Amino acid sequence: MSAALKSYIPRPVSPSAAPSSQRRPHGAAPRTRMLVSRSPKPGTVRSLPLATAPRTLSRNLTRLHRVSSMVAASLVSLTLAGYGTSVYVDRQLDESTQHLGQLQRREQQLSDANAILSRHMAQQAEQPTPGLQLPKPDQVIFLQPAPHRAAAVPE
Repeated sequence: MSAALKSYIPRPVSPSAAPSSQRRPHGAAPRTRMLVSRSPKPGTVRSLPLATAPRTLSRNLTRLHRVSSMVAASLVSLTLAGYGTSVYVDRQLDESTQHLGQLQRREQQLSDANAILSRHMAQQAEQPTPGLQLPKPDQVIFLQPAPHRAAAVPE
């Protein structure tokens, strides 16, 4: 238990103490960096540095992510609005087309009925005894027009 309470302070390792397989040629860059604690006295506690402000690249990437997210959301909403509008217009066009077809059928029926009635009236007029008499001037009643009255003003 007492071993767990002891603090470990890493010590620098000299190049001569490293095994020969890990030695690097002169002038070559080190593969890894070792963290070496340089506390003035063993057993003293060193405070960590305060968190620094994010770097410019990180800040710019964060801004780019936010902007691209907003652009993507707006494009999705515009796409959905355009799709909804096209569906609405398509339905209205279908309804209008059906209504136009009904009106054209009714117009055709009315023109057919008008032609049938005209033909029927022409056939009746050609018959010798249709039951109609020509008007005679002595049998016509003529009425005198009423005198002109002023227009009544509503109260």
